[in-house]
Amino acid sequence: MARASQGKLNVTLQQSIDRILETNHISRGEYLQLTSAMLSGKGLTEDLYRELNSVFDRVQLGRLKIVDE
Repeated sequence: MARASQGKLNVTLQQSIDRILETNHISRGEYLQLTSAMLSGKGLTEDLYRELNSVFDRVQLGRLKIVDE
């Protein structure tokens, strides 16, 4: 049961990452969600971990705008 739940979380994270990279905007809530996922590291695939790093790198470089929504 935990694996099915973790799989759904990974799909949700992947969808969020895809949308963020497409729009070049991330809300503070999404940023918090991605940060929590990264810090917990539970069930993250290597690819998903790499994509999360990419999002955080883009925020640091100013390529992603953090917006209040």
